[in-house]
Amino acid sequence: MQNLWQRLKPAVKTKILANEDQYPYLVKDTKHQLQNNKFWTDLPIGAARQVVNFSHDSVFEITMTDFMWGDLFIKKA
Repeated sequence: MQNLWQRLKPAVKTKILANEDQYPYLVKDTKHQLQNNKFWTDLPIGAARQVVNFSHDSVFEITMTDFMWGDLFIKKA
């Protein structure tokens, strides 16, 4: 099974990497967390929050289901 980084939607991955110059440590940590987990529910809350922040979606614009299960960010199998 692929890890979360591999399953991340291309648009979300691009937005995360676009922040690498400005926030190198946060991007590195977020990428590390995504590479080392296979399921969204295994992510620490901070890592999930960073995916939301880097994807430029306001936490108020996503549903609780998207935040809890990552459906907005992960490609469908």
